[in-house]
Amino acid sequence: MLIDDDIDFLGNLSLQLDADLGYLLFDSTHKALSYLNGRQSNGVARGRFFSGLTNGHRELEPDRREPIELDVDALQREMHSSDRFSQISVALVDYAMPQMNGLEFCQQIQDPHVKKILFTGVATESVAVDAFNRGIIDQYIRKHEHAVYDTLNQAIRAFQREYIRDVFVSAADVFPINVPDILKEPAVGQLLERLRADRGLVEYYLANDPSGFVFADADGHTKRLVIQNRDERAREVQRARDAGAPASIVDGLAAGAIMLDPGSAVYHELNWSVHTAPAAELVDSTDSLRWSLFETPATQAGMQPRPSYNEFLEWLDTVGYSLM
Repeated sequence: MLIDDDIDFLGNLSLQLDADLGYLLFDSTHKALSYLNGRQSNGVARGRFFSGLTNGHRELEPDRREPIELDVDALQREMHSSDRFSQISVALVDYAMPQMNGLEFCQQIQDPHVKKILFTGVATESVAVDAFNRGIIDQYIRKHEHAVYDTLNQAIRAFQREYIRDVFVSAADVFPINVPDILKEPAVGQLLERLRADRGLVEYYLANDPSGFVFADADGHTKRLVIQNRDERAREVQRARDAGAPASIVDGLAAGAIMLDPGSAVYHELNWSVHTAPAAELVDSTDSLRWSLFETPATQAGMQPRPSYNEFLEWLDTVGYSLM
């Protein structure tokens, strides 16, 4: 969210943002606050992803501490939510505006996790420093500083990551959550980040049977990341053996050298060589994990995100100025 009473400045600013960043423009602080504070609260929204919660609240007695389970099916259904990209994570606001100044605006934002960047001039730098020290804003950027737009783009991306982290860390602070083992493994996080950067992937969702993730790129094309531990490899070997797989396939699965396509549920009908892929060791794993990445056929409609992120950006192009 970009807020400035100078429409020309807003228009120029939007042209300097990275092309894959989604944003809304407001030239009115009142309109911006109404939009931002009118959104569904994060507490309610994240409750959809946990079993044992209804509308973000625990169904059990308040003093009971049974762990809550992540609802993996609900996470994957999020791929079809048209609103999943729309949560405001960063507010960039000018300091000097007629209705209220930027600090007054920041103090009225109800979502405590929204990251706040103040655009300031030389005359108000001391005010910005004081606001930062008091925790009213998360960063201030001088409008006329060198490489200001590079600084801004980097700050937005860093704060987006912090926002997502803070929202779900706060959930863990409130509720005891049974975290799947795959999310406790630091090497898995490193792999996700590497795949995201190398392959242009913008979404990923936890998956079960087999364990791993569903990835999507900006155009909505999906891939299935499978991550196996020793026990899961042993079960896959047994299923393949029971289905009459060739010895070379069984041996490769047992050695962790290959994996079977997770979309191939009927093993006895498989063309085994076509439906396997090389598996790689997850370096620095504590549980001898192996992983492989599979294409997801377009025929698996339930695995195709709607809308895609690029479709969302196209939609923003039509409404980004209409809210001003």
